[in-house]
Amino acid sequence: MNNRESIVRRIDELESENLGLLATMKKSDAHAEKCSKLGLSFAETYPEDLAEYRAANAKYNENEVEIENLKQELADLPEEESPEPVIEEE
Repeated sequence: MNNRESIVRRIDELESENLGLLATMKKSDAHAEKCSKLGLSFAETYPEDLAEYRAANAKYNENEVEIENLKQELADLPEEESPEPVIEEE
């Protein structure tokens, strides 16, 4: 596997991980909305959700920075040369 493939694979891994983190944050958002409608404190009612949300959000943001850095690294790589086509003589 060359450097370009490694970078693309890592970007894919991070984007996939971010989908899971978004699901965690969305679950917490639903609970926060419910608390807001009922006039309850989200932090007091769902302390574990709040902790999970904060951790997921921090990791998501960290991943986004790494993704952007990898995309820039990918853009800075020299273009790979296509192999010359093989022409068979008859």
